[in-house]
Amino acid sequence: MKFTALMAITALWLAQGADAAPATAPATGAAGARAQSPVSLFGATQFDLTSKISGRTYRIFVYKPLIPAPPSGYPAVFVTDGNGMFPLAAAQTALLGLAGKGAVVVGIGYPSDDFMKPMMLRYRDLTPVTDDKTLFPTQPPLAEADQGGGSDLFYRFIAEELRPAVSASYPLDAHHQTLYGHSLGGLFVLGVMFKYPESFNNYVASSPSIWWDNKSVLKDESGFLAKAKSAKHRIRVLICVGAKEQDPYSQAPPGNMPLSEVNKKIAEARMVDNARDLAHRLAQAGAKSGFVVRFQDFSAEDHLSVVPASISRALGFALEP
Repeated sequence: MKFTALMAITALWLAQGADAAPATAPATGAAGARAQSPVSLFGATQFDLTSKISGRTYRIFVYKPLIPAPPSGYPAVFVTDGNGMFPLAAAQTALLGLAGKGAVVVGIGYPSDDFMKPMMLRYRDLTPVTDDKTLFPTQPPLAEADQGGGSDLFYRFIAEELRPAVSASYPLDAHHQTLYGHSLGGLFVLGVMFKYPESFNNYVASSPSIWWDNKSVLKDESGFLAKAKSAKHRIRVLICVGAKEQDPYSQAPPGNMPLSEVNKKIAEARMVDNARDLAHRLAQAGAKSGFVVRFQDFSAEDHLSVVPASISRALGFALEP
């Protein structure tokens, strides 16, 4: 299946939003232009970490809760696409602190202030090896998107380099850790879970791109079920999706693709059906094997608007007793 219209449309919307108004435009009023400074996210820090495994430099965002760490350490939530997802996850975690809940949130992004560049760089890290080059965008704004196939190296970076680096600075509970990803990030989460199920306690795949490369991620599903039965700890899985992600468009979105072709590709991607079908299969197996599987479709949300909802649900899922 060629690069889905859904992802192309998403990229175009993001680009239009980024270009709509300068982020540093001065506020004006009776007093004229006002002095401005960058916004800081309370409780959050960032640092760059170069991986010897993948050869890439990543920007790591970390939120530390205000509540004291439990004796076992803080739960940890690792979030892909950190440039965009981390602020939402950190802010929601801060709110949960008002109820006495807390986690260290680790966002994994890229050292760039260009909003679109991480959208290009993510392709290599979040996708498995494939010979199908038609999966990658060739039109602006993602025409320079990295080719894929680096998901195993990215997983090793997280497990072998990033997690030890964060654990050296923050008290983390090694037995209470969550991996979250949306879209291609959700595809990555499923790939890690299927191949390395004991790497995390909780897996949250938000709107996972199961369609990618003719659903090649599912080839490891049966192996996961066998591993999950003998896992040393209970594995918990949450699959989320926006219920409107399969709805056809009534008018052509930005771009040159005809409306009929857009709707054809959306139907082929089967974002909602694929997510629901996988959750159903895993839930049936989990009932016999002892791992937990939940499915949530958000009735009013599409592929973009579902992100805050899925992050909120992911954090609640991750911090359940």
